[in-house]
Amino acid sequence: MRTVNALVKFGIVSTLLAVAGCGTTMTVATETEDALCETWRDSLPSRSRSDSSQTQQEIGRQYEDFLAACPGRDLPF
Repeated sequence: MRTVNALVKFGIVSTLLAVAGCGTTMTVATETEDALCETWRDSLPSRSRSDSSQTQQEIGRQYEDFLAACPGRDLPF
């Protein structure tokens, strides 16, 4: 299921980049791709020990989606 979510989000990002006239080659990122990934990275939530296990899992899936759609980038924490 996580792979499906990552692929769906990758497809959405790729479509947006294609509409914007940007290449979707993952080996060389354009400035637009960099900006999208940086904005997404900066909006990722952090986990807390006080979070429920469901919340921690949901946040973990967001991390996995980000890493799948923005290869070569690290999480902000």
